[in-house]
Amino acid sequence: MQWRALHYFDTVARCRSLREASARLHIAPTAISRQIDLLEHQLGAPLLERGPGGIRLTSAGELLAVQARRTLRDLERVQEQIGDLKGLRTGRVSLRVAEGVVAGLLAPTLADLGQHYPRLRFDIQIASAGEIVEALRSGDADIGLAFFLPHHDDIQPFASSSLKHHVVMAPSHPLAGKGALRLAEIAEHPLALPDEHYGVRQALDEAARDQGVTLMPTFHTASLETQKALALAGAALLILPPMAVARECRDGRLASVPLAPGELSRTRLDLCLHRHRQRSFATDACLGLLASALQGLGDQD
Repeated sequence: MQWRALHYFDTVARCRSLREASARLHIAPTAISRQIDLLEHQLGAPLLERGPGGIRLTSAGELLAVQARRTLRDLERVQEQIGDLKGLRTGRVSLRVAEGVVAGLLAPTLADLGQHYPRLRFDIQIASAGEIVEALRSGDADIGLAFFLPHHDDIQPFASSSLKHHVVMAPSHPLAGKGALRLAEIAEHPLALPDEHYGVRQALDEAARDQGVTLMPTFHTASLETQKALALAGAALLILPPMAVARECRDGRLASVPLAPGELSRTRLDLCLHRHRQRSFATDACLGLLASALQGLGDQD
């Protein structure tokens, strides 16, 4: 099976559009179709169904799409390892991360890493803890960075830190001047929280139940940008680690008040990877700097 045909098919499977795949690959649609025809002939089964709504994968196409993604990523890892042997210091690192770590942790760390190793490339996607685990298992991610990550035997925590969560609000909010806040106090105001599938919400609900408090969010959203927009508009309180809103608080656009001691356990932030997957130079370099940054967060808190 030719790598080119597999690469073309993988791109079409991700885009679900021959035209979009053509633009992404800078290859004529007819050339892509020819390669996919070759794959279908070799496998003896149709892979795509074309209709008015676009392209849909057949059952055989779905099977090949999963395997193609893993095979191409494994080939890329081999190429990176060969580059490591030559001392080229190149490669790509795929990261799946919680949105709350991007501004305060991930972005400055990768900027530093990029200055030291300008030939490294990074693929960054926002994901929940469950999605991070699945991406590490499938090989779609090399590194995960998540809050409230459940224990899994095949997922190895490389480094961890524990952080406090604060109540975040507009500076004009009546609670902004408090020294610390209890869950019972914030329950009386509009809240913007992720839904019950997210670890932080589960931890909040458990802490509230222990105190006989019911949290009834006015807004359900896992999007950090949406949460911040609601807080900036004075529409809701947020519960976040301070680093997620450090810039807005520094600029005076938001205010952050710690939860009172004992209201919510400190939040573990895990830097993790798949236990049995060989690591490239690029992955190791990224892990090392992120681990140091995590340690710095713990020292500041």
